[in-house]
Amino acid sequence: MITVEQSVIAALLLEEQYFPEAMKAVEASDFGDVRLGEIYSRMLTMRERGQGIDAMTVGLQLQEWGIRGIEAHDLHAWTSEVFTGANVGFYAEQVAREASARDLLAVAVKLRDDAEGDPGEAIRAAKEGLEAVEQKQVVDEGKLLGFNELIAMPVEHDWLISGLIERQDRLMLTGVEGFGKTALLRQFVFAAAAGIHPFRDYEQMPPKRVLVIDAENTERQWTRNLLNLARRIPDPQAHASVEHHFAAKMIPRGDITKPRDLAKLHKYIDRHKLDIVMIGPLYRLVPGSITNDDDAAPVLTALDTIRDRGIALLIEAHAGKSDNGKGARNLAPRGSSALLGWPEFGLGLQPARGKPLEAELVPWRGNREERLWPHRLVKASTGLPWQIPDEGNWNR
Repeated sequence: MITVEQSVIAALLLEEQYFPEAMKAVEASDFGDVRLGEIYSRMLTMRERGQGIDAMTVGLQLQEWGIRGIEAHDLHAWTSEVFTGANVGFYAEQVAREASARDLLAVAVKLRDDAEGDPGEAIRAAKEGLEAVEQKQVVDEGKLLGFNELIAMPVEHDWLISGLIERQDRLMLTGVEGFGKTALLRQFVFAAAAGIHPFRDYEQMPPKRVLVIDAENTERQWTRNLLNLARRIPDPQAHASVEHHFAAKMIPRGDITKPRDLAKLHKYIDRHKLDIVMIGPLYRLVPGSITNDDDAAPVLTALDTIRDRGIALLIEAHAGKSDNGKGARNLAPRGSSALLGWPEFGLGLQPARGKPLEAELVPWRGNREERLWPHRLVKASTGLPWQIPDEGNWNR
């Protein structure tokens, strides 16, 4: 497996148009391997001069640049590990984070050594060192926007499903175990691909290209459930639309914070011009628990590299075991509190009390924007399994 620093170089060798994303996060001096920092710097110079950048053009100049221990065949090998340049920004942020950790360690070591002398001087030097590290964190991504510039920007929604989801929205769905949160998300993407509203199957809409990345269920389970949905929607036109707009990939438990695993996801995305990605469950996208903000940060950053490609994300997560203080289950996702503030919409699916054929969609965070998410759903005997009740005030 290649390092994250090698991943930055490989991603840019594959697709140099992503240089601006790397430049937002990383400088040549951030590379722990000074050879890679030199290669990165030289590639920037090549780009400024309008020279083509790939494994061959860079590999032929390594000796001239004084790079030892890295050959052209190494560059070719790295590019075969990365697959795409689309997530170079994620790799670059990891490199910058590691550089900051090294800088902080250097400040700490110097403070320890200086402490044997004048304590006041040691503190002053440590403050200067920390200020220098902090300054490196500040990235200038362009000019500030004035009031008139902001209000002149387009405000229309880029709807994928009118009133519910627009591009780059993030919905995290939790629920009571075994009650059907996966089934509800499955219905959502099936309907979107079929060109029908996910909760009102009599309402048609333009179909959307969807990709399912499932780290828990098997292909056989998906086949059975998709066949059931197809039987409930006996419309040849809808079936043809699903065939054209739906794709799925079942994956083993992995670690999307690792460049290779994340690159595989982007490779799947590269095969389609996607609108919606359903992914999860969250706990199987990383090898360990997401118990604190440090655990959550790289996972959410990785997921955002998918969202940043103009895609809406539907994420399945597991709810915690505690109650909400009123005797009901707290449907917020278990683990780090960072998960609460990340999505635009956080909803929990639970049975309606005393109504076996009804379910409630309970928000466990305040929505960033008013949307027409239903608060109640009913099990239907025909058509989509979960639908909005016929009576009014269904989203109240």
